Amino acid sequence: MRGSGGRWKLEELIDFEVALAAWDGSSRPDDLAAGESRSATFKAWQEAVGSRGPGRSWVNSLNWAGRLLALVALLAGFGAAWGCFDRQREGIHVVVFLCVTLFVPWLVLLAGLTAWIFRPTSAGLAGAAVKKLAVKFAGENGREVLARIEGNPELAKALGWRIAAKVQRAAGDFHFGAVVALTALFFFWRVGFFWETSTQSAMRHLLEGAVKLLSAPWSIFMPSFVPDVVHTQRGAGWSGGGENWMMFLVLALGFWGILPRFLLLCFAQVQEWRTLRDPAFQSPLHRKLWRVLTGVRRGSDPEGPADGALVLDLGGISPDREALRPFFLRHLRMNPVAWETLDVLDTGREAAARTALGKSPAGVILLAEGWSLAPRRMEETLRRVLEAGGGRRVVIHVADFDKTGRPAEPKPDERAAWEAFLDSQKGLEVELSIHEEDRAWEAG
Repeated sequence: MRGSGGRWKLEELIDFEVALAAWDGSSRPDDLAAGESRSATFKAWQEAVGSRGPGRSWVNSLNWAGRLLALVALLAGFGAAWGCFDRQREGIHVVVFLCVTLFVPWLVLLAGLTAWIFRPTSAGLAGAAVKKLAVKFAGENGREVLARIEGNPELAKALGWRIAAKVQRAAGDFHFGAVVALTALFFFWRVGFFWETSTQSAMRHLLEGAVKLLSAPWSIFMPSFVPDVVHTQRGAGWSGGGENWMMFLVLALGFWGILPRFLLLCFAQVQEWRTLRDPAFQSPLHRKLWRVLTGVRRGSDPEGPADGALVLDLGGISPDREALRPFFLRHLRMNPVAWETLDVLDTGREAAARTALGKSPAGVILLAEGWSLAPRRMEETLRRVLEAGGGRRVVIHVADFDKTGRPAEPKPDERAAWEAFLDSQKGLEVELSIHEEDRAWEAG
């Protein structure tokens, strides 16, 4: 069975993490055909496992939480606009309306963006509320699923963008609710608009500047929807009036309220799509699964040896080359044609090894003893080899050697230590081969 590859869906990635958490650490489906990439191979594994997890129900719970937030925001926007109606004066104070329905939400947005810059993992108050509601709607397993999500940085990032999109949709609904309330007040209550305060001159200048700024997107094409602040001033016998404020306020909410939220929503959706397009899968458990899946594939599906492999003897083991050569040909499908020594106190041999690294078209085999793992030193060696290798295949072959240099299988604790070390090396595409009598276990 071959994985479909391609972009993951949020619910699929949740199901994958839940299935991986329940994985016994060694089993592999018999009908699994691993793909070229880690993402495609893992999708094939998930399909082969065949158990549908809680991903879809959890995402549905998240959707219901988003709908509830949107409904609350819609009612809040409606109530905010309705609350600006002054029954005594039978009108709406324009400045108060703009502050409540437009300027304050913008301040909240800017504060949220500032907080996100300094704390990218923070979902904000609204985002945290959506997450808590989703956990509650998901039932007794909701919190456990959330723990699996947050255990995968890329999945947590994708969830964060999904929540951000829902928060922006709700914010847009707040402005839309204000538009609905304003329209109802104008057409059914026949309310007017006014802006006068005790500081008449200062308010007029402030409002003229705000009108000029807010109407910039449409002032050239629809000048009739730009109110003249001076001529809409309330007179002594005023009763209602100021009608040309109506379309100005609706357009202001549309251009400066709904439209920016829509653009931010689209941006969040694109970022989620990019995050789910090809996850890196670099956690220790991901690398362990990759080792098991690709190790069986390489060991059971030989394609013939490749010429030109370089063997680097780490630390001066002086192995029996003739005893190792058949193993490399049969299990690694690599034909060693050059043997050099690395990590020894011999500048000449080190220089020869560096020169040979540039002449190994089939890849590099790093030969190490099971007991000799020193993580920090090995990390430095791997980086040196990978930089000099120019993208060639790199395999660490681990074995124990007797006095004559003949290889033997390393002890179980040595094998476990090497596997744990390779699993922890995020971003290093290195395979691990453990010497055995009949086969090699390998991992990327």
